[in-house]
Amino acid sequence: MKRNLSLLIIFLALAASSYAQKPSAESIRKRLSLGFGVFNDFWQKVPDSINPKSLNRGVDVYIHYSFPLDKKGRADFFIGGGLGAHNFYSQALIGTGKYNIYETLPPVGVSANESYFYNVPGTFKGASTNLKKSKLAITYLDIPFGFQFKTTSNAHFTLGFKVGWKLDAHTKYKGDALDGSGYQVIERLYKLRNIDNFHYGPYAVIGYKWIGASVFYQLSSVFEKDLGPQIYPISVGLVFQPFK
Repeated sequence: MKRNLSLLIIFLALAASSYAQKPSAESIRKRLSLGFGVFNDFWQKVPDSINPKSLNRGVDVYIHYSFPLDKKGRADFFIGGGLGAHNFYSQALIGTGKYNIYETLPPVGVSANESYFYNVPGTFKGASTNLKKSKLAITYLDIPFGFQFKTTSNAHFTLGFKVGWKLDAHTKYKGDALDGSGYQVIERLYKLRNIDNFHYGPYAVIGYKWIGASVFYQLSSVFEKDLGPQIYPISVGLVFQPFK
């Protein structure tokens, strides 16, 4: 599936370029557009045992290069690149197999190599374990492509697809130290196991001039199949395109 998506991106880019005449430097500048977005991730199929937060803020930046599909400039095919940062806030941490930092038992049926979410116990070895903040953060290098349609009244609609490669994944914990000192600590854990290296899904934007509302429906799970909870974010937010 992932190999087929990569081949599809290459095919669409070559197909689009075959319709375009050799562009001048001025037309290249006009075809480039820069933008950024802010969004909230609504995480689907989260395990019932944990308590997810309602606000999961994320941001992305992107650049598009457009290929006109008609002489009036009302329809374009585009392909580009971007960076997207997604966050999942909860009152839980991530363990793998039989191990987690609080030495609690994993859920029934979890295999030795499988990742899972677990709640922080109230005390550990006689010390308080009050948790202030916990999040899973994932950054992707994205390749978006699709079609944009414009009207004479400056309204626009985009229907696209996005494929991304994981650049970074880590957890961030803020809470009581485990030594009973009462100090607050901030800890980050990198090199997480079983986070899928790819994500992909369709997205749409509807807007006016340089602002729009967006939605991205991720078809791939955050964790690899059979190696973690199969959760899927839906990103809803705003996009801003002041440089176009």
